[in-house]
Amino acid sequence: MYFKVLHKNYLPPLVDSWYITEPDLWYVDYDQAGYAPSEYREERKGIRILNETTIANFLERIEKYERFTEDIRLEFLRELRTNREEAYYDYNQCFFIDFDRLIFYSTYPESISFEEYIPNKWEGYLQRFDEQVLYKYRYWEDKNKNYLVRED
Repeated sequence: MYFKVLHKNYLPPLVDSWYITEPDLWYVDYDQAGYAPSEYREERKGIRILNETTIANFLERIEKYERFTEDIRLEFLRELRTNREEAYYDYNQCFFIDFDRLIFYSTYPESISFEEYIPNKWEGYLQRFDEQVLYKYRYWEDKNKNYLVRED
């Protein structure tokens, strides 16, 4: 699972970071998702809602899951050569979170609507967000070719 976090006003170096984690860490509002504090994963202990005041603490806790675009691109292209179908599923980006504009995009492939579990001021969308990501951070593209688009 790949998650893009965009938070330029508070943490500039994170604009080029992706995180590979369990998806349930990315419910923006654990209250909306129905989690009791005793059910929080270690990385979310004490963080009910991901927002501009809690994101720095959360990202510190998940730093070990951080991956850089070029590393993911190389792994993805390598896996495409050996197992194309699995690469399409494994490397499909799932979430794009813009903490500056309070927008959550989801393309999560299973039947959980992460985009619904957000605080009141937020907007949530179930839609592709490829175009929201600057080209240099699109690990699924190389030499202007989108490798997540199937050519069957």
